[in-house]
Amino acid sequence: MFLKLSLNTLLVLFSIITLLTISSCENDQPVCINSGIVADPPYEDPIWHPSGNIIGFNHRPIKEVILDSPLKGCKPLPADFKYKEDSVGFWLINMDGTIKRRILPYKLQTPAWSPDGKWIAFVKNAQIFKMPFDGQKFDTTQIEQLTTEGRNFFPAWGPDGNKISFSQSNCSIGLPCGIWFKSSTINTSELIGKYGIFSTWDPNSNSLLYSTVALSESGKILGDSLWVYSFDNSKKHFFKFFELPSRDIQQIKYSKTGSHIGFISNFSDGTGLHLCRIDSQGNNFKKLINAPINNFCWSPDGSKIVFQKDQGILSNQNDGTLWIMNTDGTNQKQLTYNSFVIMSN
Repeated sequence: MFLKLSLNTLLVLFSIITLLTISSCENDQPVCINSGIVADPPYEDPIWHPSGNIIGFNHRPIKEVILDSPLKGCKPLPADFKYKEDSVGFWLINMDGTIKRRILPYKLQTPAWSPDGKWIAFVKNAQIFKMPFDGQKFDTTQIEQLTTEGRNFFPAWGPDGNKISFSQSNCSIGLPCGIWFKSSTINTSELIGKYGIFSTWDPNSNSLLYSTVALSESGKILGDSLWVYSFDNSKKHFFKFFELPSRDIQQIKYSKTGSHIGFISNFSDGTGLHLCRIDSQGNNFKKLINAPINNFCWSPDGSKIVFQKDQGILSNQNDGTLWIMNTDGTNQKQLTYNSFVIMSN
């Protein structure tokens, strides 16, 4: 289970990976072995404001990408990145791509708007906080800390705005790991889904959905399971099982109308992270994009999706940017852009 927490937003950025590109064996040509550095994503964590007019995101603009090709005939790969550090922070952009502006000089880890758009929840030092938003700016003097124990991530608001669920990852006898929730009327937090991670609230019922890893008796990963917890009777029930190769279900999110459930699946066949969709009954599985995706968010009217392209080894201006598309994967349009300079060693 804990492998899932190291994915996506919790990755140790700038880790070095090795890519093998095998050239033709004819004429005794050498095997190309290039080392590439994974960039800190220039755009990440897109969240569509409930007003429908603006989209928030974390941004660390890249200034230069320095390429290196150690062997003749091998494809150049990034060897270093230089960033515009004076521009790092949490940004807003109009849904039509205009007026991109920075409103905080720091990132907000896994941010989430409240249903009325007047608060944003986020993670800092493995705890959940919330901060007021008036539609134009944040009031940083009124930040409230919601959790104090364990290590807490991935906040998600309930439809009434009075509850927040989150994933607690520090397993112990006195503090089990899993999905917890906190109400604005109760000072304590309550465990509702042991070993769960990534929760999302059904906008049409008093319940939430969360995922767990499905294991065999010997501990072998079989896939992932989704569970529903009902606040009406304080019970959970099984919802859906995802067998391999679709596994490691992340970023589960109901559409605002509740008609669909979107999520990212890390396919075990090596194709990477893909944005997928099922209906509210768990049927009609559809992979929306045949390209790696890191994160996404539904529009308030449920007709659009904003998503973050997986930059991988960032090597062109379109990698790691934000895009908007219809909820069936059609009509993809780029929302944000890079403007870095490519240099060679």
